[in-house]
Amino acid sequence: MKRYVSVILVMGLLLSGCSKDKEEDKEAPVLTLKEKRVQVELNSKVDYQSFIEKAMDEVDGELISVVKYNEIDTSQIGQQEITYTLKDKAGNETKQTMVVDVVKYFKNKIFSPTQVQPEIVKNPEDITVLVNKVHQLPQDWEPNDLEPIIDSKFRYLRKEANAAFTKFYKAAKAKGIEIYSVSAYRSYQKQKINWENQVKVFGEEYASLYSAYPGRSEHQLGLAIDISYKNQGDNLTEKVASSDIGKFIESDAYKYGFILRYPKDKVSITNYGYEPWHIRYVGVDLAKKLHKQGITLEEYYKEA
Repeated sequence: MKRYVSVILVMGLLLSGCSKDKEEDKEAPVLTLKEKRVQVELNSKVDYQSFIEKAMDEVDGELISVVKYNEIDTSQIGQQEITYTLKDKAGNETKQTMVVDVVKYFKNKIFSPTQVQPEIVKNPEDITVLVNKVHQLPQDWEPNDLEPIIDSKFRYLRKEANAAFTKFYKAAKAKGIEIYSVSAYRSYQKQKINWENQVKVFGEEYASLYSAYPGRSEHQLGLAIDISYKNQGDNLTEKVASSDIGKFIESDAYKYGFILRYPKDKVSITNYGYEPWHIRYVGVDLAKKLHKQGITLEEYYKEA
């Protein structure tokens, strides 16, 4: 009789333990995506699982194969969303959403900014703010601390960027390097005129490659400046890269808080053509970090 009682007690304890374990699994699985927002080509086939970075549960282990998601219609240009859902065996659920812009690509994976709905940045005064084809400044925003730059009383940068550019300019001059500013701060309205003229003269593909849509230009930040080795003629070309100032940008700009914003090998990431003349102030600390790692602002914010 005692033997039967012992068996019953042991079985009871085991069942109680199993029940307890099951009850304790109340933690949702981990689901992370590689991107918060992506662009996919019109009429393309989407590899949905390729955007999943991690799908893991402490109890059930790897769960990528059971992640569910809705499919999007790539035959329609515009913004859509993919919602990923992961549920473990205990019924705990995690969801993540990714914004997808369906766009028609030009060469080098460049797409028109007119085809996407941008996010309005909430911190335009931040010197490290990301402004590009999908991140737009508030239309009426403008810097309140603009100052004329060292070589032109008609061109302006924000106070901090201007102080850094002055140091950069003097350092170049000390090495016997000629440096000419071509364009600095531009208002929303001026950028609008610039964009429309580019489209009218060269077409939307060219404008998308080398000009920013109004509200999405770094020049409106008062932190970007275009510089060249000459002040006349066709001065903003890839020839800047092989000039003394172009080489000085590559070697020393980061020391003063500037980055080469649109590198030659990052066109598909920045979504702009190679511009060896366009530098952007982000502060010395971040500029050094980006230079050391060889990454763009887009890549920095992706990793942050």
